[in-house]
Amino acid sequence: MFAVTIFLAAAALIVVAAVMGIVSLRKLDRSAQARALMWTATAIMAAFTVLAGLFISGYALTDPGGTEGLMIVLSWAVPLAALAVLAWLRPGWAAPALAVLTALLVVAGMWFAVDSASWRAFENANGPVRAVAILVLALPAAVLGLKRTDAAGWLLVALGLGPIAFSALGSLAGIVSLSAISVIPLITGLVYLAAARMSRSAESAETIRAAPA
Repeated sequence: MFAVTIFLAAAALIVVAAVMGIVSLRKLDRSAQARALMWTATAIMAAFTVLAGLFISGYALTDPGGTEGLMIVLSWAVPLAALAVLAWLRPGWAAPALAVLTALLVVAGMWFAVDSASWRAFENANGPVRAVAILVLALPAAVLGLKRTDAAGWLLVALGLGPIAFSALGSLAGIVSLSAISVIPLITGLVYLAAARMSRSAESAETIRAAPA
C-alpha cells in the first residue's frame, strides 16, 4: 500500500510538472499559469476520485453486495455529489460547510489518537470510514477551488495532513492505507495554494502597472 501512495504522488507531480513545462514554453503570463495549475489540480483530484470511488464501490458491491452494498455506496456518493454541486453553485455556503466538516474529520483523528482500539474495532465492522470521509470532502473542496482557490487549498491540505497526523499519535495501524487516500488531496491543496499565490502576484503587478506615475 505504501508503494501505491508513492506511485500516486509521483504521478500527480509528474502531471503538474508537465503542465508547468508546457505553460513555460508557451510563455504565458502569471495569471494564465495560475489558471493552468488550478485546472490541472482539479482534473487530478477528479480523476483520483473516480478511481478511488470505483475501488471502494467494488468492495462494497462484492462484500456485503446486493442491496446493502448499493446502500453503502449511495451513503457516501450522494453526499459527495451534493457537496460538489453546492461548492459550484453556492461557494459562499460551501466554504464554511466544508470547513466545519473538515474540522470534524480532524477531530475524529484526534479521537482515534485517544482511543485507537475502539476506532479500529469500529472501522473493522464498518469499513474505512476516515478514508471515505476524506474522499467525500476532497472533491467538493477541489470544486470550490475553481471559485475560491486559496480557501480550497487550505481545506485540502488539512484533509491531507490532519487525519493522518493526529491518528498517528495513537497508533500507526491503518496509517499507510489512509495515506493512499490523502496524498492526492494534499498535493492538490498545495498546487491550489501555489496557484492562488501566483494570481495575487499577477494582480499586484497589474495594479502597479495601472497606477499613475
